[in-house]
Amino acid sequence: MWKILIFLCLIYVNYASDTPVIGILSQEMYIVAKYFPGEHYESFIAASYVKFLESAGAKVVPVWIGQSDEYYQRVVNYTNGILFPGGGTYFNETGGYGQSAKTIYHLAMKNNDRNIYYPLWGICMGFQVLIFAQKGIDLRTDCSLKKVALPLDFTEGYESSDLFSKAPREILRILGTKNVTYNQHQYCLTEEVLNNNGVLTDWNILSTNRDASNVEFISTMENRKYPFYGVQYHPEKNIFEFKDGVGIPHTIEAVQVSQFFANFFVNKCRKNNNTFPDEQTEMNSLIYNYNPVYTAPRKSSYQQIYVFTKDDYEKSPLV
Repeated sequence: MWKILIFLCLIYVNYASDTPVIGILSQEMYIVAKYFPGEHYESFIAASYVKFLESAGAKVVPVWIGQSDEYYQRVVNYTNGILFPGGGTYFNETGGYGQSAKTIYHLAMKNNDRNIYYPLWGICMGFQVLIFAQKGIDLRTDCSLKKVALPLDFTEGYESSDLFSKAPREILRILGTKNVTYNQHQYCLTEEVLNNNGVLTDWNILSTNRDASNVEFISTMENRKYPFYGVQYHPEKNIFEFKDGVGIPHTIEAVQVSQFFANFFVNKCRKNNNTFPDEQTEMNSLIYNYNPVYTAPRKSSYQQIYVFTKDDYEKSPLV
């Protein structure tokens, strides 16, 4: 009997490793609340981030904001990595997106320091929150670049980075010459500010770009010690957002580079062997338990979003 149990456990571990389970941090409703008049939700996740990870073979767990340290410890113990999405919120609210990201960031650091490989990926605001989580202060700079797709201005030595060292030459050519990285932000991170605050000793800048006022900002960065990566642009939008007239590139080349980033991060998460304590707990935690709302007809820039209530929080087996 015990041999059968061990065999079944090994099957579950291998299955989880081949199909990583990745958390996506939710955020406050500020930028989407107007699409739900008279309704009250605690947080949301844009469906494009879910699809972005699923397109590379991952399963997704929504991660609530405003929870206990014990909750985030369980999240990190059970999942194989975390994505911090873009959007619009503050970093200084107790228990909000910024504080939750900070808690997760430091738990991920501790895991990696104990040789438990645990990757993080940040997109746009999620990229910016990586630095807030590390430093504990908001180092964002006013930096507006909206509805614009650009090629990356690679920095010297980018080709030896973890992110780009094994990238196909064609992907690097596209990234460096074609308008395939979509920008939609009013804040950014700059080399000067990060250097003045002692942050750049921990990060490698891999590419930069310039905003509408010619301010140079960091567009791609990776941590020197930990498997933490951040991009200021939105690779998920190239494949899964279709708002007319906003400049999102949907060419085959734009799709190829977005798929490259999704594959890269999900493959990093495959290196983590965390599993849920049992299959039922995993199933009850997955995003499949929630239905996305089709918000494009409500004039939202998102095709679909997931919205969550306090009741959803309380029913989660991780809380």
